Amino acid sequence: MENLLELISNRDLTEFIAEWNNSKGDFDEAQKQELLTQIIAYHYDEKDFDFFCKVMDVITEDNMNLDFHIEHWAPTFLCLAVHVVSQNLFDYLLSKGAGINFIGDPYAFEDDEYIRTELKLEDRRYATCLDFAELKLRDMMGADYHYQKPDWTGIDAPWAEIDASEEITVSKRFYAYLVEQSQYLYELIHLNLLIEHIRKSGGKGYNDLQ
Repeated sequence: MENLLELISNRDLTEFIAEWNNSKGDFDEAQKQELLTQIIAYHYDEKDFDFFCKVMDVITEDNMNLDFHIEHWAPTFLCLAVHVVSQNLFDYLLSKGAGINFIGDPYAFEDDEYIRTELKLEDRRYATCLDFAELKLRDMMGADYHYQKPDWTGIDAPWAEIDASEEITVSKRFYAYLVEQSQYLYELIHLNLLIEHIRKSGGKGYNDLQ
């Protein structure tokens, strides 16, 4: 599996397909599911969506089951599309057979004693992808990132009206700070849009399914 993941990391589709064809007979369904989990959880990048579709097409060619639990904050494989905030990936997984209302168990891999302790602090145990998306949004909204209010001093026009040739110099640390804010804002906006998309696609919360 490590060799396959390295090829994924290098975005080498040709070699990945060759290696997969040589080794896929050694993978049972649970191992294929774990490979998919590793790929999406630790290697997925939205800008390479087409690449990841081709990889997953190869792995899931035998119509494998995509409704399964994973050892991750996201309780199910479909929830990983929410975790990486990708509507494209979410729709792709639905098209491959993932159930939008598959009920996940965040404690699927924990022992009974741990579960009993945790459930004393939680009001519910099970979750659909919609439940997880709403949980992730609440978590993001509740986090204290200590972002400061932007300082517009010296900027007298909207960014689109500024000459693209004008440049300023900032420290690498400050640039990273701006990028972090930009990433947070992007995920916040697109997660909110994804929640609405899940609802419009028929997604429901666990309580609504009871």
